[in-house]
Amino acid sequence: MDIKESDAKIRDMEHIIEEKEREIQMLRDSIHEYNNINPVNEERVIQIERDLKEIDGLIRGLTAEMLDLKACVQKLSKSMDEKPVRKTDDIKSKNYPTVESPKVVAERKTAEKSLLSNSSKVEEEEEPEEALIIQPDGTMKRETKFGDEMIVADNRGGRVGTNLKRRPGERDPIDRKPLIYADDDDDTVEIKRKRR
Repeated sequence: MDIKESDAKIRDMEHIIEEKEREIQMLRDSIHEYNNINPVNEERVIQIERDLKEIDGLIRGLTAEMLDLKACVQKLSKSMDEKPVRKTDDIKSKNYPTVESPKVVAERKTAEKSLLSNSSKVEEEEEPEEALIIQPDGTMKRETKFGDEMIVADNRGGRVGTNLKRRPGERDPIDRKPLIYADDDDDTVEIKRKRR
């Protein structure tokens, strides 16, 4: 049985060898056809060799640069090893600026802007403004305006009956007359009567 098994193995191997030879022949034929269709040009080969030389030069240059960097890193590490280690007290003694998040910085800036705008509003309010004010004779005259934006005027053309005498403890008759309040911002007029 031993001989039969070895004969079978030999036949299998011969069969495999024949198949491989056929595949090799097919590859040779396809390469031959490819070369006939697209012939290899000498200029193309020369160009590829040039490109290879350029790539080789670039690789050598990069290798030299890497070696230079390695030498620099080694020098730096030696200098760091030679320097004495600083104490943590020296680091703490320096005044480093505090690091703030962008959100905190933005909030602080908006607060500063609002303070500046409020202070400018206060300054504007402190400065007396000039406005056209109706005079008792009905004419308009520029006068400095104090207080809020409201103009308070009596509805009469002046103090009528100023020569009238009051009894003790009695209010001035003008206090009982209605007052006209006019706002500069809009055209509304409000008439109020003072309490008696």
